[in-house]
Amino acid sequence: MSRIVITLHPALSEKALLRVEDAMQQVIDAMKLLEEAEQSLGSPQESFIWRLERATTNSPFTVVAIAEAKNPTVDIAQHVRRVKSELSAGMRDLVENRRQPAWMSPEAMRVARNIFARNANGIGRMDVDFEGDAELVSIDHDGAIAGMRTIEAINALDSLADLPERDAYGEIEGVMVAAGRYRNRPAVQVRSEMYAFIWCVLSDRLIGQFGDEHSVADIWKGKSIGVTGTLHYDRGGKLAKIDAREIREIKAAALIDLNAILDPDFTAGMDPHEYLERLHAGELA
Repeated sequence: MSRIVITLHPALSEKALLRVEDAMQQVIDAMKLLEEAEQSLGSPQESFIWRLERATTNSPFTVVAIAEAKNPTVDIAQHVRRVKSELSAGMRDLVENRRQPAWMSPEAMRVARNIFARNANGIGRMDVDFEGDAELVSIDHDGAIAGMRTIEAINALDSLADLPERDAYGEIEGVMVAAGRYRNRPAVQVRSEMYAFIWCVLSDRLIGQFGDEHSVADIWKGKSIGVTGTLHYDRGGKLAKIDAREIREIKAAALIDLNAILDPDFTAGMDPHEYLERLHAGELA
């Protein structure tokens, strides 16, 4: 069984008391981020819930939750490990690397900021132990301040972009990483160099062409593809989703045989340095 242990230490001293309301909301927000990380990975057939196993309000406040598959016949161990890794790396990105995790939506960023704010005012340290499946996350007062500054900087950049919400018809290219559902509609997820992770909702024609999400995954997962359709941009220019109309595979360019194009007599026997000097001097026709 896969567990997660969240421990909240009081500020100032071990004798200080945490507000139970703050502690519970901190745990709830951490679970919200776990859910967001899971949704970003797709794979609805491996979906699971976090079930409370035990909790103590003694100092330190500790909650243990266990991952429980929605379908008891499915092995979710690997998927849970991926979700844990996403959260672990994402929180460290905000605190240490000063960057926004690709899977964090604006709503998730607000949740993360609330976590940091409580950590900076009342909760001395928050430890999230993934029981060896991912690196321990430990956020103290300084780390919380750093995380809030990262989010504020990202929000400041967003506020500079005054582009309104808009739609456009076009194509993005990337690697298909998942097939599942986006807001209860069949969709594929593409990782793009420009836009990070993007959900592409399939048209009725594509659904009829490929079948269910398992068929789509069998055909396209792991391949470089081009997705054409209506691109929906949020305010500020961030691509939110695509209503896909066409999917095409992007074939890797064929390797060029250098021996086939190599001309050993190109410099007429001169070394490259001498050839270039004479060429620049106008001595070669």
